[in-house]
Amino acid sequence: MNEKEIVKIYKALSVGSRLRILKLIKDRKLCVNAITKKLSISQPAVSQHLSVLKDAGLVKSDRYGSIIHYTIDRKRLENFKKSVKNILGDEFIMIGK
Repeated sequence: MNEKEIVKIYKALSVGSRLRILKLIKDRKLCVNAITKKLSISQPAVSQHLSVLKDAGLVKSDRYGSIIHYTIDRKRLENFKKSVKNILGDEFIMIGK
């Protein structure tokens, strides 16, 4: 993973609502409406946050008819973790521990 990708992921993770979305979809797939209800924020806001997360490669989507479900891209997160560890060392990053 190159430096630009790492920076993009850190920027995506820098907003609390995005972290809450990732926490919600950590273990299950959810649609925008379900995320909206659980976080009590507007549907357009959730969609915008998901767009940023997807653009950073942190979120995957699957279409089921007219509904799109979102989940974390665990492989991408693992690559991010390894890349940051290579740059900054073990002391800095504690993701997944």
